[in-house]
Amino acid sequence: MSYTLAKVAAISGGTAAAGGGIAVGASALSEAASPKQEKVSISLEKTSNVEPEVVPTPQSEPASTKEPVCNVYLAEEPTPKGKTGSRKFTKFKEEFWSRDEFLKKVGEQNLWNKNNLNTEVGQGCTNHGRVFVWWGKGNPSQSETYVYASDMNNGKDWLKESGIDVPEKIKQQIQTL
Repeated sequence: MSYTLAKVAAISGGTAAAGGGIAVGASALSEAASPKQEKVSISLEKTSNVEPEVVPTPQSEPASTKEPVCNVYLAEEPTPKGKTGSRKFTKFKEEFWSRDEFLKKVGEQNLWNKNNLNTEVGQGCTNHGRVFVWWGKGNPSQSETYVYASDMNNGKDWLKESGIDVPEKIKQQIQTL
């Protein structure tokens, strides 16, 4: 009997130490060579407050919840200058950024209109999926900066308009979107 109890103690102690609490069946206690069998009841209690480790599994977001790409394209100042509502872009530069890259650049340059650009570019991206800016004087009493104008960001895709000089680099980029 002492051998059987030692065996039960070893088995149950090992399983409890491993976080177990597994009930040991009668088949583990029986010995084929022993004609005499005794019933032993064992109660295992959890003696430690060790919580099992939870490993988070990475979950990818469904494609529909991802924010769409929004690029900010740099153009030359629209013509005719100062004619809000009737001006148009005639040439784009090769430089363009994602919205986040552009806003980071604006912040690093500490431009005087960075808060306005943050708001306007964010709204332009939300409403139209692309934004067009130029480098110049949006306010004659301030230094040069990136200029966002709502009349030039009204949903019109300037990159696909005829008669506008669009660099090959940008043409290739918009084909992949």
